[in-house]
Amino acid sequence: MVKVLIILGGLGGEGISNSVLTYLETMDKKDIDIYLGVAGPAKKSALKRAQAIGINLSILPGRNSKPILYFKALKEFVRTQHFDIVHVHGNSATLALDMLAAKRGGCNIRIAHSRNTSCTHPIIDKVLRPLFYANYTDGFACGEKAGKWLFKNRPFTVIPNGKNINRFLFNADIRNTMRRELGIDDKIVLGHVGVFNIQKNHAFLIEIFREICTRSNRYVLVLIGEDGGLQSDIKKKVNDYNLNDKVKFIGFKRDIEKYLCAMDIMVFPSIYEGLPNVVLEWQLSGLPSLLSDCITRECKVMDYAEYLPLDKGEKFWTDKILSTSIRKRNGEQNYIKSIFLKAGYDIENNAKLLKQIYFKLVETRLY
Repeated sequence: MVKVLIILGGLGGEGISNSVLTYLETMDKKDIDIYLGVAGPAKKSALKRAQAIGINLSILPGRNSKPILYFKALKEFVRTQHFDIVHVHGNSATLALDMLAAKRGGCNIRIAHSRNTSCTHPIIDKVLRPLFYANYTDGFACGEKAGKWLFKNRPFTVIPNGKNINRFLFNADIRNTMRRELGIDDKIVLGHVGVFNIQKNHAFLIEIFREICTRSNRYVLVLIGEDGGLQSDIKKKVNDYNLNDKVKFIGFKRDIEKYLCAMDIMVFPSIYEGLPNVVLEWQLSGLPSLLSDCITRECKVMDYAEYLPLDKGEKFWTDKILSTSIRKRNGEQNYIKSIFLKAGYDIENNAKLLKQIYFKLVETRLY
């Protein structure tokens, strides 16, 4: 039996949380004992989802709000539970805190999993790099760019953001139902999925949409995602521009695939990303996807995903959106599925791979 502790700095419905929970839902639990440690804010719906998986759920002190208490609690938890592996998800050298605590607790396999290509505290990251490099044993990353960001020239293993491919394939009947539900039957629907925070760059997206509305009345914008602290600012901006009847805020949606069927074009002007799950989901659904050039090229699986420079401004992005054709998505599902399978994004295969890696690390590591 291999005993693994996976740590997240919070548990929500999107992003890293969703990716980890999807892996754990899919993974065969035979001969592996998994604990999920949550060291930050947790949504009730996400906790309920985690509990339904049948793993051990542990709430730790806040990693960011109470780092000293978190360090002591993690060290003691690792010491008493005798984990074979501690696997921590993050995006900077602040992972040194987790790696050192796991080391002091007696764990010999300490995985740092890079989930992004930048961070919000570069000075702290720089200061902690030596401590981080001295205390992690194995590097994982969601993509090549995220791995290079955190590990530089050191070795790391890419663990793809696997998907339940069939779930996200386009369905014409669902499209018609969802468009009626959203009241957008005859409109061209622009979509965005993401937490309302600085990284996702919603403010620029609203500037783009304002420019679009000066040229055409055929478009609506649907924003899907949790509040990361900036939603009220974005709503005020929409109100100030008199766009309330054209912009829909619909919150986080667990059944996101249904809403994607209703969309026509996705717009993603993020300032930085690792390898965002949502962009893969959009392409699976057959949606034209216009992405910031700050996002890794690994996201592009289909030809209808395109990168645009942020510094060109809202008029350039508007020109591109207005010239983007609405795709006929029905009838191409099997082709898209075959491309994604070939690209290595099937969650069944990816979950098997991760479990195999865990076992190989334990089998080959010299104590």
